[in-house]
This record gives sequence, structure tokens and C-alpha cells, in this order.
Amino acid sequence: MSSSGSLGQLLGPIQKEIDHFEQRLDEMLQADVEMVHDVARYMATLKGKRLRPALTVLCARATGHWDDRVIDAGVGVEMIHAATLIHDDLVDQADTRRGKASVNAKWNDHVAVMMGDFLLARALCLLVDLGNLEALGAVSRATERLSMGEIFEFQIGLQADTRETSYFSMVGDKTASLISASCRIGPLMADAPREMVEALTKYGECLGLAFQIADDVLDFTGDASTLGKPVGHDLRERKITLPLIKALDLAPEAGRAEIVAILTSTEPSESDWTRVVEFVEEHGGVAAAQETAHEYAAQAQECLQGLPESVSRSILETAVRLVVERDS
Repeated sequence: MSSSGSLGQLLGPIQKEIDHFEQRLDEMLQADVEMVHDVARYMATLKGKRLRPALTVLCARATGHWDDRVIDAGVGVEMIHAATLIHDDLVDQADTRRGKASVNAKWNDHVAVMMGDFLLARALCLLVDLGNLEALGAVSRATERLSMGEIFEFQIGLQADTRETSYFSMVGDKTASLISASCRIGPLMADAPREMVEALTKYGECLGLAFQIADDVLDFTGDASTLGKPVGHDLRERKITLPLIKALDLAPEAGRAEIVAILTSTEPSESDWTRVVEFVEEHGGVAAAQETAHEYAAQAQECLQGLPESVSRSILETAVRLVVERDS
């Protein structure tokens, strides 16, 4: 089941809040500079799954508390997410994003850098205006972690660092930090009880880890046409992901040396990459990574136990299942 379809269908009960979110996001993307306006309008057509703002709304609703400023907090998080995607496409020299030309391809690298900076700055201004120092702190720290995670990911690739501790430190920063902050700021803005705020923050962190591992698994199991990129694409980008790390741990010493040689080689051939993909399959790397994703999913579910029964809580529970079962 594809997460975008299924998650989208789940959000019916908060459609009013999502519509309000879209309207506020639209207002926040307006700018006096014509080019900023053009790029922002274009980006609005690349709508993603809106996972983060949906989590902000759902986590606030699940506490039984509410404040309309939760919506603007969700807008801030989504703008930061959009900024990181623009910068990601630029770093990866990607020409497309969700089937359309990326900002760097449609304009150029300079515009992409500056537009990412603009979105980041405007998001922080919006959060400052909300006047909740703790929510601002949560998002600012997540943004700091995110940047460090992206740099660390690059370092891991350069050094062919296949330690699981490095991987989890990187993924916690790169992916889980902003998902966790999205889950934290809703309850903070709604002035929910402290134990609920902390439980939902941890829920977001575990969900984010499960989400990234599921993503890594798809790189090996997904269908290239569904994913829009070849199988083993992350590998070719020198990204060391959990299925590979698990396969290296499970393989006998002799088999490992050959793979490490490919990972550290300056110009691996296409057949080298095929060999690595086969190695991961042979040594059960995918199944082991999937098992880890399910462990984090179970921890995320555990975090929801102390919340009152509600539609929002059950959507949060289903979201965890969708994340680990997704196929695109």
C-alpha cells in the first residue's frame, strides 16, 4: 500500500485543519520580490504528502487540547521541510522532484540556494511571531540537527563508515529530528500536559527512524518505475543504509572484504553496484532492516498508550503501520 494514498485517506477527520493549513501556507509564501513569488508558486504545485503538518495537528488533537496557532506551527515546519528538499535536490543535482522539474533545474543553483534560505528564514519568523519560545526552540534545534545529519551522511559515504551507531546518529538527526519536532510543537502550542508533550515527541522520533529505515529498504525492494529511481540508487550516491550495514554484519568475513573494497573504490563499475545489491539480498540485509523498522514502530505505538482514546490517536497508530508497510 502506498503511504501517500493511504495517509491521505486517513486525514479526513482533520480535513478542516488541513484546508486551513493550505490557506495559511499560501499566505506565508507571498513575497514582494517577483522571483521569490514565482518560485514559491511553483513549489506549491509540488505538494508533498504533508506528513509533518498533519502530525502537528493530529498530535495536538490527540491530547484533547487545541489552539488555532497549531496550524501556523505546522506551516513553519512544512516550510523548513520544503527548504531542505530544495537544498537536497541541489546537492544531489536532481533534475526532478515528484515528477516535475526541481527548482535548481527550472531556475538554477543560485536561485535554489537562496530560495531554500528564504523559506528557512520565513519559517523561523513565523514561529517567532507565535510567541512560544519552547516551540521555537524545538524547531530551531531540529533544523540544526537536520543540517548536521546531512553533513554526517556525506561524511559516512566518503569514509565508507558502515557502523550501525553512525547510521542511527545520522538518521536521528537527518530525518527523525524534524518529524519529532512536528509532533512536539502541536501539543506545546495547545498547552497540553507535559507528559503528553514528551510522549508525542518520542513518538515522532521513533516514527522518523522507522520511516527512514522503510525508505532505505525500498531502495532495494522497490520497483524502479514506482520509485522514479533505479534500485540501489542510494548506494550509487554513496549512501550507506541499514540493509547494507545489516548484510555486512551477517555475512562471513570473506564476503565482507569484497564489498568494502567496492565501497571504498574511487570508480565502482555498474556491475560492482549490482554485486552489492545481490550481496545485501544474499545475506538477509533487507529482512533484518525491516525487523528494526518494526521495532521502532512498536516503540512509537507504545508512546501513544497514555493518550485518551480518540480518532486522532487511532490515525497516529495507523500512520505508524503505513510507514513500515509502504511500497513507494
